[in-house]
Amino acid sequence: MRFLPTLLGLLLPILAGAHPVPDIPVRTWFSQDGSCTVTVEVDPRCFAADPNAEPSLLNAVLPGMSPAARAEMKQKAADLARRYVEFMFDPSGPVTPEFTFDFTGQAQAPLTTEEDIVVLTGTWQTRVPAGSTAWRIRATKATPLAVVFRNYLEGLQDPKFSVLFPGETSFPFELGRPSEPLRDVVFGSCLNTTEHPMLDRTATLPMDLFLFMGDNIYADTSDMSVMRAKYQALAQSSFFQALRAKAPILATWDDHDYGVNDGGADYPKRKESQTEFWNWLGEPASSPRRQQEGVYQMRTFGPEGRRTQVVLLDTRYFRSPLNKVPKDQGSPGGTSIPHTDTSTTLLGPDQWKWLEGVLRQPAELRLIITSIQFAAEASGSESWANFPHEQRRLVDLIRSTGASGVLFLSGDRHWCEFSTYRQDVPYPLHDLTASSMTQVHSRGTPTANANRSLPKTFHQPNVGTLHIDWKAADPTLTLRILDVEGQPRIEKELRLGELKP
Repeated sequence: MRFLPTLLGLLLPILAGAHPVPDIPVRTWFSQDGSCTVTVEVDPRCFAADPNAEPSLLNAVLPGMSPAARAEMKQKAADLARRYVEFMFDPSGPVTPEFTFDFTGQAQAPLTTEEDIVVLTGTWQTRVPAGSTAWRIRATKATPLAVVFRNYLEGLQDPKFSVLFPGETSFPFELGRPSEPLRDVVFGSCLNTTEHPMLDRTATLPMDLFLFMGDNIYADTSDMSVMRAKYQALAQSSFFQALRAKAPILATWDDHDYGVNDGGADYPKRKESQTEFWNWLGEPASSPRRQQEGVYQMRTFGPEGRRTQVVLLDTRYFRSPLNKVPKDQGSPGGTSIPHTDTSTTLLGPDQWKWLEGVLRQPAELRLIITSIQFAAEASGSESWANFPHEQRRLVDLIRSTGASGVLFLSGDRHWCEFSTYRQDVPYPLHDLTASSMTQVHSRGTPTANANRSLPKTFHQPNVGTLHIDWKAADPTLTLRILDVEGQPRIEKELRLGELKP
């Protein structure tokens, strides 16, 4: 095919250097209500006779393109998608998507800098035909490029995907299959590198879900290009790719990936930082989570009787300033002390309202992911105990909503411990802190914590695991902190029946 002759002269001075042959990613998002969104991504280099020899189109060129030139590129993208990819539901047969194309970054990322690579993303919204059992695509024999087939259920990427060459058909992506219960959850925090033996060990563990609990990168910046590069390094790492191939990934953030140490609502780049966070996770451009303020979210896994609700809180976006004292008045853990001003907040009004609705939904087990510790006593560092009125509010909310099965998982501290909050609670509220995955805590000794319910702490690189035995009459929850050799350093077994009023 010829490259667009009307654009060639305009583009050449500001095109990026040549890159490997582009593929054609096809992504489909399915919802439980039967709706689905199909996207196809077309790199403008595909319009050339030799795409591998063409440089990428950069965002800097878009302002200089005429409406006619833009329309011509969109039409070429539509024609290419129609010729190169076929779509079908089983057993009803082929469908012909009517894609609407727009200029975006790769994987629907927003275009924010002049150096961003531009692709054309086609979007088609439809409903799954009644009686459909599977969804598949085919790369036509005319396709000179690879077509990548990926699918998402309720926003979570399914690990299985296909790379199709000319004439090949994807595997059938099953629709309407029963929701499988979570049995193995792996979680960690505080990654200051993308290569480490602990990360290698983590990638070998059995898992149905992986949770990033904050400080997923160490950006500490208001420069979004720096933050973006750190996220891209993590996304392209062998560790992240291994996780993607095994299980869905969910994440929240903490201060260092939020953008500033101990940061809260006063961080001036919080909206921009949120965009970079969702871009890292590949959150669809149309996702409601991109429209809300804050990265809090919830997913429920498993059938009735074996449901696990995973609640990821945002303890950064809305948080009031910490109550600080001079360093000589602080403690070994830091200079933060509990607030007496009850107008301060950790979660903010919107997140509190959302959380109440979430806790009223049915579930047998609820994992509440908080980047900072919930159950530990105040020790000078960041924790819920620095906002005792907010900590109390969450305890009271668990009681008033009748939410059973709550178990907290936290990070941040660069050591591991198991804490239990027992002050006027509907049932003991346990909190396993897993931190950090790649760093050794410099002090090596923990701060005081009267709520520490297991005596042992661990200060070397680690990861947390939760195994749920649903077969038992009273399901067993086995929590572990594993070291780089995969050996348990902290271990606690609970019965689900213990997490009830």
